[in-house]
Amino acid sequence: MTSNPDITVLYQEFTAALTEVLAENSVGAARRGRLARARAAVKKHPKYSEHEYFLAVEAAFTRWEAILITGR
Repeated sequence: MTSNPDITVLYQEFTAALTEVLAENSVGAARRGRLARARAAVKKHPKYSEHEYFLAVEAAFTRWEAILITGR
């Protein structure tokens, strides 16, 4: 039996995937499969915290704003 991955890594993956979807939506078609898988992994993890999930979402929006401002 394999152990669950570190929840911190899953939150980082979710944040990166959400940032990618947000950024791609402003330019073209988004790849949502990665986001769906990352979200499912986070939500299924035994150490899931709604607070930490919302922090990951907030981080994605912060990164997206930075992308919009810098243009990359």
